[in-house]
Amino acid sequence: MIPNIPEPILDLLHEIGAVGGKGTYLVGGFVRDLLLKRPSLDIDIVVEGDATRVANAMCQRWNGTLETHPQFGTATVTPADANLPKVDFVTARRETYQGAGTLPTVAHGTITDDLRRRDFSINALAMHLDISAFGEIVDEIGGLEDLKNGTVRVLHKHSFTDDPTRIFRGCRYAGRYRFRIHETDTVLMQEALPVLAQLSGERIRNEIDRILSEKNAPEIIAHLTRLDVWKTISQGWNVSTVFERDFKKAEQATTWVSTHLKNEKFQPERVRWMAFLGTDTPIYKIEALSFRLVLEHQLQRLISRAQASQQQVSLEQVTQETLAKLGISVSEDASIGQQSGRWWIVDPKNMATYVCGDGTLYRVETPLTACKQLEQTLATVQETAKPSEVYQLLKPYPIEALALGYVDTTLPNWKRKKIEDYLCVLRQIEPFITGKDLIAFGEKPSKTFETRLWKLFAAQLDGEITDKEEAYSRLRTFV
Repeated sequence: MIPNIPEPILDLLHEIGAVGGKGTYLVGGFVRDLLLKRPSLDIDIVVEGDATRVANAMCQRWNGTLETHPQFGTATVTPADANLPKVDFVTARRETYQGAGTLPTVAHGTITDDLRRRDFSINALAMHLDISAFGEIVDEIGGLEDLKNGTVRVLHKHSFTDDPTRIFRGCRYAGRYRFRIHETDTVLMQEALPVLAQLSGERIRNEIDRILSEKNAPEIIAHLTRLDVWKTISQGWNVSTVFERDFKKAEQATTWVSTHLKNEKFQPERVRWMAFLGTDTPIYKIEALSFRLVLEHQLQRLISRAQASQQQVSLEQVTQETLAKLGISVSEDASIGQQSGRWWIVDPKNMATYVCGDGTLYRVETPLTACKQLEQTLATVQETAKPSEVYQLLKPYPIEALALGYVDTTLPNWKRKKIEDYLCVLRQIEPFITGKDLIAFGEKPSKTFETRLWKLFAAQLDGEITDKEEAYSRLRTFV
């Protein structure tokens, strides 16, 4: 039997084996990490037969909650005991791919079928859970030998063309465990790049998300760079040459916020993407990638269908000539393509990205450009800037961009101090006079109304007003 399984998990696995009986297996990442003596709570159970039946029984024993997907023969049980992990149950199955890059067709199968459908040999390992053979390893592919030798290897030569996301996963496992990718696999990865280019933005984004969560992300990203993955995904995309430095900044920013700005709505994944995209990537390219990879973004309307129609232009078919008629110059170097039923135009020469859908032309806006824009803003800040000026300059930026700016040691210390003051002090100040106070004072909402509110708050930030009575006195001078 495999040693070193934590006792609560060992008891849980014995229970599953007792209920599931023969044909019940622990598979995949947990077995791999157990053999590598690494912690893991990713518990996947394969059942030859009816996984949902076993999941229902375990849910009752653990007084837990059950989520089932009958069409896939899968179920997830979350035990009531918070010290126990959730457990995924899957009916053993086999998969066939109808075409390169498509999702597979699934049918019931045996444990051998189930292991052979997996991505890499080190993930195609199973452990018996039934009482008579508990702890015995099933290795149909040679995964034990690859674990011993530190090798990442796919199961067959069509693996990467069947599912090109395995290119990301192969590099991720190699970086995480300090393994090498089998020489043949490197060739197969390169051959599958044209299929990778056809994948949806969501599938690619999900894989990059997982990589950016890894401690060895810079090494993994570098490996993918050598394979020309980024240029395959988006023409002209070059990942920053200083990503390793920027990744460390993202980690420092996350740690700093968790220590100094507790209970903040802070998104570590946004910081990681800012570090990934921000340093060497121009703003227009970040906008293009945000659309291509379905990262957070908004579409700002430039020209409506009605406006285009008035100029006798149809935006159903987008070409350089179409845009020229609308007064938008697009260079010959621009790339025009389609995604999710929309046209997208990336123009490196004019440094612009456009999206067209439903006969309307848009510009892409994304918070992921905030780092680049913050650099430009900080270049204008003077050391003598008043707190109100700092507040006004930094308020538009998300906390993630400001945290990255603060940990940037290439900035002068006085600039970093102004960011810190804004994040820790200025942002927390509540105005003495609010809009309700002005209305009670007899003012009506207007542009002047907003100007007076800001002047009062600016004076408060700069220490010219220290209490509400002084604020009212200042307000009387305005009126």
